[in-house]
Amino acid sequence: MKNIVCIVLVNLLIVGISIAQQKNEITLQYFYDRIETDYPTSKKIELQEKITALNTEIKQSGLYPEVLISGSASYQSEVTDVSFGGPTAPSFSKDHYNVSIDLSQPIFDGGRTKGLKELEEKNGEVQQAGVKVELWNIRNQIDQVYFGILLTNKQRETVELLIKDLNEQLSLISSKVKNGILLPSNELILKAELLKTRQQLAQVNSNIASGYEVLGEIIGEPVSSDTELIIPSQSNFETLMKAEAGRPELEVFARKHKALDAQIGITDSEKLPTVSAFAKTSYGRPGFDAFDDDLHFYWIVGLRAQWSFRNWRNSEKKTAVIQIQKDQNEADEDAFERQLLSSLHNVEQNISAIKEQIALDEELVELRKEVVKEKSSQLRQGVITSTEYVTELNALSRAQLNVEIHKVQLVQAKNEYLTKRGISWK
Repeated sequence: MKNIVCIVLVNLLIVGISIAQQKNEITLQYFYDRIETDYPTSKKIELQEKITALNTEIKQSGLYPEVLISGSASYQSEVTDVSFGGPTAPSFSKDHYNVSIDLSQPIFDGGRTKGLKELEEKNGEVQQAGVKVELWNIRNQIDQVYFGILLTNKQRETVELLIKDLNEQLSLISSKVKNGILLPSNELILKAELLKTRQQLAQVNSNIASGYEVLGEIIGEPVSSDTELIIPSQSNFETLMKAEAGRPELEVFARKHKALDAQIGITDSEKLPTVSAFAKTSYGRPGFDAFDDDLHFYWIVGLRAQWSFRNWRNSEKKTAVIQIQKDQNEADEDAFERQLLSSLHNVEQNISAIKEQIALDEELVELRKEVVKEKSSQLRQGVITSTEYVTELNALSRAQLNVEIHKVQLVQAKNEYLTKRGISWK
């Protein structure tokens, strides 16, 4: 008996879980999060971090000692003849051999290595900011598809309501036609309109299914057309409107500016001399002693200083070029901000216009409802034809659809405003 009870409880639990899973809900933020973590472009951020780390290590190696191993073997056609020195004069071999190890340790490079390392890091940050721009543009695609589905869902709800009204009227009219109260044409008109509306519903359902497929392709996982898309809340919109703009393009401009500053630092370091210590040990012949023709070890140590007059002369010109590039970057940033402000102003105007449309739509719906109510009574009494009733019913349906569409469009416009400002909708 206990086993049977356990089995029943388990089955009820499974059924409950299944029912809960069937009623799936998903938010716009979920798609944003998936883009940032799973979209192929997002992987470029991690890859760029690895590239930057490796290149930084390469630049850092400029401070490490450099070891060069070399070897050579040669044979020459003639050597110096010192036979005038008598029978004891040394003779030189025509075959020469040498294996050497050269060691060089930078002591002072004017900060060039540090500057190259910093520049590599700044360039890496520019690349990462560029990837964020790509991801932000993909968010715009998500917005278009997501709100497109919401708008089409509202259209479907309106069409389904219209079908319901037509079925109710058809049932009443069919009864009156059977009783000879109304002409058969009234019933046929309603049936034709019902078929037309069902065709419209089929097309709407197809559009919704296509939208879900697009969403699934973007995030890389199937999204069922039974999943309910949640309309983003508008409760904190007024507060978010005052938040500082955070578009990734602005970050690109800022990162470029810092990278150019790093280039100026490198240019300044080229004015200074470089100092390094060096050591070399070799085995072979001949060595530093030209009269020692035997294979032997020999070595040398010292300091080396270098200063380039050309680099010193051109450094000011290079700095001037970089400064012009900074001015170009600032000009691009200023142009972007102006376009952004203009675009935000247009969206604000659109939001105000939609709010006015919603208020007028709601008044129009109430008027249309009264008209349809009156026409429905007249149709049942045989005062008007089905055509006149269907005309008014379609007008009410369009008015109701406009209300719902404008409400979704208002949320879409607010979301567009926040997206253009670079503010995530949480």
